Amino acid sequence: MAVPFRHAVPPLRVFALAAVVLAVGPPSSIDPIPTPIATQIPTTTLTPGESVRVTSIAALLTALDDNTMTDIVVADGTYRVSAAASQKADSLWIGARFADRTKAVTVRAETIGGVTFDGGGTTWFGGLSFEEGAHNQTWDGFNFANGQATQTGVVVFGGYAGKAAPHHITLRHVRFLGSLTGTGGINDHAIYFSQAVGGPHDLLLEDITVDGLGGLSTALQFYHSSVGNLNAWNVTVRRLTVNRTQQAVMLWDSTLRNIRIEDSTITNARDFAISYEDAASGIVLANITSTGSGQMGFYSSMGSNPPGVTFVNNSLR
Repeated sequence: MAVPFRHAVPPLRVFALAAVVLAVGPPSSIDPIPTPIATQIPTTTLTPGESVRVTSIAALLTALDDNTMTDIVVADGTYRVSAAASQKADSLWIGARFADRTKAVTVRAETIGGVTFDGGGTTWFGGLSFEEGAHNQTWDGFNFANGQATQTGVVVFGGYAGKAAPHHITLRHVRFLGSLTGTGGINDHAIYFSQAVGGPHDLLLEDITVDGLGGLSTALQFYHSSVGNLNAWNVTVRRLTVNRTQQAVMLWDSTLRNIRIEDSTITNARDFAISYEDAASGIVLANITSTGSGQMGFYSSMGSNPPGVTFVNNSLR
């Protein structure tokens, strides 16, 4: 069983500010990752050898391991999944087994929001992990529920030194439900980006919704790297909706580059909507609105206009 990196984040240094409002900044020079063409749910019988409908986690993984399959439809319902890092038969550890694929593949719910991956109340719930060079996959329309993200992410990109980076991965219409819990600190995340050889890269996240009612620390956490094992680069996040997490977004690694978060809404962060530490490069925050933050909308120990960040038409409160 692979043992994920457990991170310890240094305590925040909080300014005595109630709110920060960021106005229009210079336009971004970073081109967003092109949006892949969405695969429409067919109304006719699926074609054997190219598209398949599955009704179990085991069948999903078998289909994903078949290079001829380019469209995997998961039948609506609730599926019990074990923690990804345990690599059990019902674990969504998307790693080396699938890295030799040569065709892009879409894994999608039969109906958007109609499929729930349920952790069964487990702790250490990493529900879906992209590792070991997994690439060119789109996952669309899933919910995650009923598990405790203890010092990890419910969805993880990387996190293991010495393992190949996942790349060219798209997540769409993914919801993290209020039954997902945290331990009360700042280390329990909906989506966690961390170290891998060369760094996870060319990632696209669209229409992600995170309900922090159960105590999740963040919606997106970018943290940790080591020599030869970089954090993420070329990442675009669009239309992120977050409510009630401790922080919505944490950008805490100097190897981050070309991270764009845009057209997003954050409400009722318990501390900060967005925090930024360790000066990175090419970070763009555009058209983001946050309201009701417990302390402030944007926090950085480097000040309200830290190096490496471009602000475009935000209102962060």
